Amino acid sequence: MKNLSKHKDKVNARELLVQALYEYSFGHNDAKTIEDSFRKDFTKTKVDYIFFRNIFGHITSNFDKLKNLVHQSAELELFGIKNIETMEENILLLSLAESELENTHKNILIDEAVRLSKKFGADNSYKFINATLEKILKSN
Repeated sequence: MKNLSKHKDKVNARELLVQALYEYSFGHNDAKTIEDSFRKDFTKTKVDYIFFRNIFGHITSNFDKLKNLVHQSAELELFGIKNIETMEENILLLSLAESELENTHKNILIDEAVRLSKKFGADNSYKFINATLEKILKSN
């Protein structure tokens, strides 16, 4: 694995974003409540909160648009799946938002999405994440 220590603030922010988006996807709390909760609960964690706030806000404000892009680009049949799991969808949403807002290099987005899917997703979800993100980022 690559040395991520000098980028730990963003790495940690991405992990918190996946968790915050997971909570948001169930619709029990609004975006502001979730963001405030995460900020309060993780104040001692080394996190780029500006990055967290910007990406989370962009995703929650453009949730349907980003979600549609993911679903239009995903080749479910190729991977023998019927639908995209919530965690994998959130990882893809995070990558798309970061691509749009931060202009993060495509290889970094894919590497981080694969890393996150290995940590939070199903066993082989990283393959689906890799292929779907590759397709989406290629067309943008």
